[in-house]
Amino acid sequence: GPLAEAAVQALKPGDVLLLETERERAPALAKKLSLYRLRSKVTVEDRSAAMEVVVAYGSGADALLPLDGATAFVDPRLPELGVRVLAPAGEAATLLAARGAVAAPVEAYESLRLSLGVPDGSRDLPPEKALLLEAGFDELHGVDWQKGCYMGQELTARTKYRGLVKKRLFPVRVEGPLPAPGVPIEHNGQEVGEIRSGTGDRALALLRLDAVRAPDGLVAGGARIRPEVPAWMHLPEAAE
Repeated sequence: GPLAEAAVQALKPGDVLLLETERERAPALAKKLSLYRLRSKVTVEDRSAAMEVVVAYGSGADALLPLDGATAFVDPRLPELGVRVLAPAGEAATLLAARGAVAAPVEAYESLRLSLGVPDGSRDLPPEKALLLEAGFDELHGVDWQKGCYMGQELTARTKYRGLVKKRLFPVRVEGPLPAPGVPIEHNGQEVGEIRSGTGDRALALLRLDAVRAPDGLVAGGARIRPEVPAWMHLPEAAE
């Protein structure tokens, strides 16, 4: 079903909800939420110009909590992803430095995220096309099976309980030049998936499960692709 990736953090229960999404997609998300507001006494506002998101990760990152002057919390998807800090624009780095955090290049966090197999935004989750269970939202605490309703709920539930997932996003090692997003992954000339986001020798790839179970010979562009199965991911048993 359609998917708009947005992490939700309550600043004050019953008062303000802050939704984190890609900056360039914030206006479209605000517009869509306004369509569903109906007669509810809710104001939807794009705050992307006034706020920024920074991640603190590594050993002891959770010791930064609580962080005065910002909304900070352990990433609800995986604790290995560290602490997400939502702060007024231009202030996050100062707040973290005051607590002893050391700046690192964004590529370092990207490599961590990719090695864990966690998708990020529309580069990994094409709008109106991505499926929750193919993206690992079940194991990454993005689906509550006791609550509803949401767009695509019936399809998502049916896919889970009937075991209909045939493809998933996997972290992959890239041996050779990093293929561009969207480049097909092939096995013996047959397309079995495609590259999504990547940096260095790491990437995410949407792959058929049977290709991951027999991964020798996977190629994309001029590179060899070696999929990995992260510890958090639960795969169905292969059919006999």
